[in-house]
Amino acid sequence: MENRIKGYEAYLREHELSEGTIGIYLRYAKQIDEYMQKAGVSKQTVLDYKQGLKQKEAAPATFNLAIISVNKYLKFAGLEECTVKTQKIQRRKSLENVISIDEYVKMLQEAKTEKRTKYYYIMKALALTGCRVSELRYFTVEVLQKKKIMVDNKGKTREIFLPDGLIRELEEYCAKTGIKSGVIFKGNTEKPIGRASVYKMLSRIGADAGIPKEKVYPHSFRHLFAVTYMNRYGNLTELADILGHANLETTRIYTLSTAEEKRKRLDNLGL
Repeated sequence: MENRIKGYEAYLREHELSEGTIGIYLRYAKQIDEYMQKAGVSKQTVLDYKQGLKQKEAAPATFNLAIISVNKYLKFAGLEECTVKTQKIQRRKSLENVISIDEYVKMLQEAKTEKRTKYYYIMKALALTGCRVSELRYFTVEVLQKKKIMVDNKGKTREIFLPDGLIRELEEYCAKTGIKSGVIFKGNTEKPIGRASVYKMLSRIGADAGIPKEKVYPHSFRHLFAVTYMNRYGNLTELADILGHANLETTRIYTLSTAEEKRKRLDNLGL
């Protein structure tokens, strides 16, 4: 198993996938490999694994990501006949679990109170640029002068634009913490901070601030950026470009109102 997983990792890296994507693919590859070692190599084994996964993963998108990851590994291992279908997802009619501006401000205040300065600026970077948590590693002292970040991912180049206010705040943060060059957001080592560390600390800050836990995850700040931008400017094509979406349909979700907004409108019908 170990050699096959190492070969798979090399295969993923040859295709120049992002570190975040590689991590996800490897996690599910190891899971299904271990499962097949115990239960045998067959499509029924994968179907049993799928059923168990469905009970664990409430979100259809997360479940489908797992199945896509498993299928990719099975194809690599020459077991294409064992691949299984993803779950059909009904097109969303509203946005769910998007952190509001008020909740975002509460989390910023809580981070300041707890002296979680690094995470205060991480939240600002996510919410003010719409970047993915995996793209925090591209925030360096050097790019602050350029006012934008060039990200190469999957053979595509995407620009992350840095607003002046954020640049000033990050420059102040770097000056106070003695960061003179290189990556701004680091973990316990000199390496860029990881997704798991960000998720864990944001969850703690959100809980202390009284924010519903289902709203507190790194990608929620990207959603907040997109919803706010869409409400302010209404330019779907421009938003898609900023977010790095190749398909406008991916961005169109941000034209929808939230379920809470729909409910409040019913209250205002005056009937």
